[in-house]
Amino acid sequence: MKRKLISLMCCTLLFIFLSACQKEYSGEYIEWGEKTNSNAAELLEKNEIPYEIKDGIIYIPEDAFDDAIYCCS
Repeated sequence: MKRKLISLMCCTLLFIFLSACQKEYSGEYIEWGEKTNSNAAELLEKNEIPYEIKDGIIYIPEDAFDDAIYCCS
């Protein structure tokens, strides 16, 4: 019984830790680059960075700018 309780506590702590590591972007969308001749949209999607495309221009949340630079450079 004690082993099950310890295992359950470890799993719960692991779940809490992993869910705390998830990033939520909430900033205003800013212009990041053009979609015309790059695979930037695919890289942003692969790295779970939200984006919008308007008139061939990629927009990302302002607070995701550094993450987008790291993943796509």
